[in-house]
Amino acid sequence: MGSYEVHGESITDGDASAGVAVILYDQGSVVVRTLLATEVLHVTDVQLLTETGADISLVADSKAAGRYVAHGTVDAKGGIVLHFSKPFVCPRGKGLVFYGATTNINSCLMQGFIRET
Repeated sequence: MGSYEVHGESITDGDASAGVAVILYDQGSVVVRTLLATEVLHVTDVQLLTETGADISLVADSKAAGRYVAHGTVDAKGGIVLHFSKPFVCPRGKGLVFYGATTNINSCLMQGFIRET
């Protein structure tokens, strides 16, 4: 059973209201990391930003599943920055989806690690 440090990002110039998948990368790499069905993503740090005032959120899996990592209403050029002393644990095999504003720049950055189960 291994553990791999990862970072993720989702940067959109336009509508992010329907959700944008957070792309994972192995730490120090620019190669996309696919989350396997047997792996669990642990989130330690999150930064969500938007140019336009909006509801922004980061969810593990989908909004319907109700697994919110972070959620809030922010002013224009506002954001949410979180550090989890105990990591947020996503469901096995499920990645993150970022929901932002309908216009302008929306971005999500995250740090964490993946564990095999």
